[in-house]
Amino acid sequence: MGRWRGRLYATDRARDFDHERDRHVRVRQIYETIDRQNFQWVVVLVAGVGFLVDGFSLFAGNIALPMIAYVYWHDDPSSFRLTCINIATLAGTLMGQVSFGFMADKNGRKKMYGAELVLLIGSTLGVVMSSTGTNGSMSIYAWLIWWRIMVGIGVGADYPLSAVITAEFAPTKHRARMMAAVFFMQPLGQIAGNVISLIVVSISRRSGNEDLTRTVDQMWRWIIGIGVVPAVIALLFRFAIPETPRFLLDIDDDPVKAEFDATQLFGETSAGSELESNMWCDSLEESNLSSRSVDERSEGRPSWTIAPAPLTTLNSSWRLSKEDLKQYFWTEGNWRTLAATSMCWMLLDFGYYGIGLSSPQFLAKTWGTLHLSGSSPPWMTNDNPNANVYDMFLTTSVQALVILNTGSFAGGLLFITFASHINRVSLQKYGFLALAALFITLGVVFITIHQEGPLAITLYVIGQMMFNFGPNSTTYIIPAELFPTRYRATCHGISAASGKLGSILVQVFSAYYKFGSTSPGDNQTRRYGTILVIFSAAMILGALITHFFIPEVQEKAKRGSLWAGKSKSLEELALGKWGPRSQSVIRSQPTRSMGIS
Repeated sequence: MGRWRGRLYATDRARDFDHERDRHVRVRQIYETIDRQNFQWVVVLVAGVGFLVDGFSLFAGNIALPMIAYVYWHDDPSSFRLTCINIATLAGTLMGQVSFGFMADKNGRKKMYGAELVLLIGSTLGVVMSSTGTNGSMSIYAWLIWWRIMVGIGVGADYPLSAVITAEFAPTKHRARMMAAVFFMQPLGQIAGNVISLIVVSISRRSGNEDLTRTVDQMWRWIIGIGVVPAVIALLFRFAIPETPRFLLDIDDDPVKAEFDATQLFGETSAGSELESNMWCDSLEESNLSSRSVDERSEGRPSWTIAPAPLTTLNSSWRLSKEDLKQYFWTEGNWRTLAATSMCWMLLDFGYYGIGLSSPQFLAKTWGTLHLSGSSPPWMTNDNPNANVYDMFLTTSVQALVILNTGSFAGGLLFITFASHINRVSLQKYGFLALAALFITLGVVFITIHQEGPLAITLYVIGQMMFNFGPNSTTYIIPAELFPTRYRATCHGISAASGKLGSILVQVFSAYYKFGSTSPGDNQTRRYGTILVIFSAAMILGALITHFFIPEVQEKAKRGSLWAGKSKSLEELALGKWGPRSQSVIRSQPTRSMGIS
């Protein structure tokens, strides 16, 4: 904690580096300092705890909704209200991903980091305190819609911020594993939501309160409200983390501050380097550019491309311009990469939410424990008059823990283990194909055997494992690697928002066609099996888009090969499709546009 204390308010001491006048010295020291480091647990912890809260908030909401239906819409067999609340949450997530991604590129990562948690904490408390008022003077349905939209915005904002901050602080050799560890916090948050639900329901049952409706009303408020505790802890760290060195260098063009933050964050002292005077170092590793590179005195250090010094000041910050947008995305064709990452994430979530439905009746039928003789409220899994409500909620949590969480937990651990060595683009492609095969298998089982049970449960668990050891993780990581610093958060936000659009379409699709497989009888089971087979087409399309349009992010990577070399640097990947010929990211230009024209 000593190093943290030393760097909390350290950025105002940039004058300590005034003796280093050459910009190329500062640039080189920053990237050497970052790439010399080991796995950065502090960065993973700061970003990961927030992501854990996000997973908890989304999943705890799914657990709490049947309880809310029990309290406020006890005898209503329609699940329309619950679907609308889910769609509102996902729509808020979509808005948060796009808006905070753009603002992180415009205003800086640090200014936005923490703000989303404040929003999440406030809106979570708003959900917990929602009520009908005195004698029904308010609509709890309207309040839940409003506050869940706000919760979604807070959750969505964390996607681009956590991914980009982790990528920009990470040493190149550890970048994939650090981002995988952050994303792994999502299934941990989901498991925490289930465990908290089990604890709260068990304690409530033992309390023996005769007013069952009041007890259930307290239960769902506790389950959702407990998520505020880790969010407050994460908030303290997020306000303390400095701006990323890459943003300070590439956007603010402040190498002094960037160097100081980097050396303080990693507990190193500034190391001097002697390079030719009147030369300027561009922020990318040595490529095929026809310019000379500096000879290193030791192995393992990168070579840096040197260009004549630009006619700019030390602190001439970059600003968005229409010309640069047109050059990078349209002229150089990088819009195809953005479209590919967005489409892959949308197709993935279309399938992920398609088999990840977590309603009590869906889970009960999958386990073969659904005992309904006709249309019933969405919270009910057994219409026997003597059935125990607490047992229903406990059973739902246990079933969700097994079907939805065990596989994702195992898949996340596998991905952390192999993230640095396996070809992430190929893994995404083959992961899509494997999921397509699984969807077809599961669909055929439902169509021919007409029943769920151990085989279906096993396939669901395998499916969740394949999602997280594959496209669910790679669609989160790759967009944070492929784009330059000035567009990185925006492009990641757009890609993630496309995924949420896919999940919203699934919710609408499921509500309209009622394919949740919750009604008794074989007809619904066969119908759901047919829809799973149709979903496999989305997975195949995701594999094709990955193969033809997603660039490689690792050295020595070959199309179709599952193994690849070390990760490419963010600066090399930022060059986009044109590579060293790119005209949009080379900052050694005499002039730069300073605003939208």
